[in-house]
Amino acid sequence: MDYSLDSVVKTHISLIKKSRLLPLPGEVLVEPGQEVSPTSHVAKISLRPGIPWVVPVARLLGVPDSELSSCMLKKVGDSVKVKEVIARGKAGGIYGAKELECPTDGVIEDISDRSGRVVIRELFGKEEPPVDFDVAFDLGCRPRDLERFMLAKVGDEVKRGEIIAKKGDMAAYYTRTAKAPVSGVVTNVNYQTGFVTIARPFKEVVVDAYLQGRVASVIPQRGAVVETPGIRLTGIFGVGKERHGELLIVVDGPGDDLTEDRITPECEGKIVVGGAMATNQALKKAIDVGARGVITGTASYLNVVQSLGVKLGVGITGQEDIDMTLILMEGFGRLEMRADVFYTLKAVQGRLACINGATQIRAGAIRPEVIIPFPDYSGEFAVEREVGEDLEPGLPVRIINEPYFGAKGTVVELPRQPEVIESEAKVPVAVVELQDGARVLVPRANIELL
Repeated sequence: MDYSLDSVVKTHISLIKKSRLLPLPGEVLVEPGQEVSPTSHVAKISLRPGIPWVVPVARLLGVPDSELSSCMLKKVGDSVKVKEVIARGKAGGIYGAKELECPTDGVIEDISDRSGRVVIRELFGKEEPPVDFDVAFDLGCRPRDLERFMLAKVGDEVKRGEIIAKKGDMAAYYTRTAKAPVSGVVTNVNYQTGFVTIARPFKEVVVDAYLQGRVASVIPQRGAVVETPGIRLTGIFGVGKERHGELLIVVDGPGDDLTEDRITPECEGKIVVGGAMATNQALKKAIDVGARGVITGTASYLNVVQSLGVKLGVGITGQEDIDMTLILMEGFGRLEMRADVFYTLKAVQGRLACINGATQIRAGAIRPEVIIPFPDYSGEFAVEREVGEDLEPGLPVRIINEPYFGAKGTVVELPRQPEVIESEAKVPVAVVELQDGARVLVPRANIELL
């Protein structure tokens, strides 16, 4: 097979589109048609200074506004804690001096003897995960009726303890309310589950373009769609975040192991491509010399854990705090990289590669990817085969979901009628003969053509 650059581009290139979105509404920094690089900022959420609490301290203490300062136990700039006494009225009466407790953690920002009010800026030490709570349950209503009772809408900033939904306008006995359990921004109201989500984005969040290409469209307040002509290859397993760098082949063929001696100072800042199995020493050295990523056939599960210092769970990978992204094109064990993948990467050696180690093998497979952009390409795109349309007996395939995730084989039969699978869903299926000779029944959506 011809693996020259021209041939590889002609047979593999397609128009790749990536949605680059913020987790919450923010500011979009690009315009349609704008050219971008992998590090171009597409959108951001600016640092929030915290939520101000304006407390009518003088009124609550029962003193004139002009005497507020003399009653304060804290001054401007002081840090305060919830329930901490911040002001005390003058002694007198049968109940003694009246005290006022702070309603939130924060910093005293202003004390006004004109208005009798104190401004406390609620501060947050770190970004915290969104909080979901069942508002429909609190109100005793059906989730689909929740819209009628919401006082806060998506995008509103709310304080802890603030009423965000209310049911009933008659006597208090018949009124039910739902209060915000935390301060933050309402980001979602789910009318199927009745849950409301409050997020607390308290540090700057920036989304980069990830690809070299152009902005195809802008999504107001959320981000943009970036597109580029390019070659996209997917692996079986990966760890590590989005990274980019120049492709560097360090082995002679797809069957060569990636060993320590293959990793040289030249690998610094590069995306290193091996062949078969990567050793523990090679992965450690790749990190030490400053490689941005490693693409190879396989590795030992234990080696990945030890050399990269990551704990591999059953959820999604790709957000590990490590200095290098690793993509295994064939999975774990000892297998050489598929020849067509290796020689495709070899043909584009020296070009920019954008990689992402994110992997999920449950509930909608996500697999690690390698994208080689060709932003100046103006020819025709390769015809992409769709599994549902082009699948036929005799074709080589790979299974992309459990319980046979990563297994390769050949289609031997395509039953005409949908069948009930283990999950009790009735879906179109295929009979695949695996490389070990076993025949398995697999949903067609869970296989890809090789």
